[in-house]
Parts: sequence; C-alpha cells; structure tokens
Amino acid sequence: MYIVKKVELYKTAYLPSQLPNDHRKGIAFVGRSNVGKSSLMNVLINTKIAKVSSTPGKTRSINYFMVNDKDYFIDLPGYGYARRSASELNKWEQLMTTFFSNGSPLSMLFVLIDARHSLIKADYVFLDWILQFQVPIAIVLTKTDKLSSQQKVAESVRETHEKIQPYGDFEIFPVSSTKRNGLKALLGFIGAVLR
Repeated sequence: MYIVKKVELYKTAYLPSQLPNDHRKGIAFVGRSNVGKSSLMNVLINTKIAKVSSTPGKTRSINYFMVNDKDYFIDLPGYGYARRSASELNKWEQLMTTFFSNGSPLSMLFVLIDARHSLIKADYVFLDWILQFQVPIAIVLTKTDKLSSQQKVAESVRETHEKIQPYGDFEIFPVSSTKRNGLKALLGFIGAVLR
C-alpha cells in the first residue's frame, strides 16, 4: 500500500508555460465539477492541502503536490461546468492539452465519477477527448456513502463498467472520502503504479 509520509504544494500552473518540465513520476485526478476530487485527494494524502469548495468549477489551475519527496499527485481543473465563459473553457482546453501532450509522464490518470449518477454527458465528452492522448486511465467512483447499501454500490460499479466498456477495460474503485471506504484498495493500486 502507498503510504504518504510527507506532502507539499510544489507548483501551481495557470498557463501552459508554467507547467514543470521534468520526468518525475506522477498520478493525476480529474472529474466533472463537484465530484469530490479535492475531498478524495485530501484523504489520500492525509492532509487538508487540496482546497474543498462549495462552488463547482473553482479549480482553474493545475496543482502539483510533491509526495514523499519523489512523486507528483496532480489536481486537474474540473470539466463540464456550464457556467464558465467561452474564453475560460478555451483556456482550460489549452492548459489541459499542453499538460497531456508535453507535461510530466503520467503513471495513471484517475477519472472521478459520482457513484450516484454513473456517467453523464460531460464524462462521455471528456473520455472522447482524453483518449487521443493515450494516457493510462482508472475510474474512481466517489460518494459511495450516499448510496443506500453495498448492493447499490455494486450496481453502480456494474453500470459504470458497462458504460465505460467501449472506451477501454479500466480498473474501477468505489470510494467514500467521508467514511474512508475503498481507500485501502485505491492506495494499493497507486503504490503499484508508482513503484
């Protein structure tokens, strides 16, 4: 299992020119707005370092956290937030395109999906877009504590697996940041991909 001993905010990039240019191993987290990305990152790194906001679409930058003095945990801005202007969406696409084209080599991209809703239109649009970059992907189903039973969680995993199948055979991790369910399996997987 991956054990976090030390973490610090290493770099924040608002523009493509601000992205670090190195070959350090890293994992990145992305999801539609309000999917619980910051909450998940905070419990994984055991520190309240990623800012949790009640306003969807608040993260506009790519935030690099240095973990254990060697690995990047990367917080990517959320997608699918309808209230952004056309110029903001264009900046998002430019930043993300540069990140995936020229940024640090990713060991894994974790795409976060709300377990209560499975995939919605914004998720499909993102998956169609991201596949061109050929990055390794795993799926994290968040907010499983909001489902009424373990049977409902299993149904959500099954439904997500069926919907995601045309895009690839990805690992799926159901988790709850609040109750810390599923974190051990996810951290074990993170340890394996960063090893």
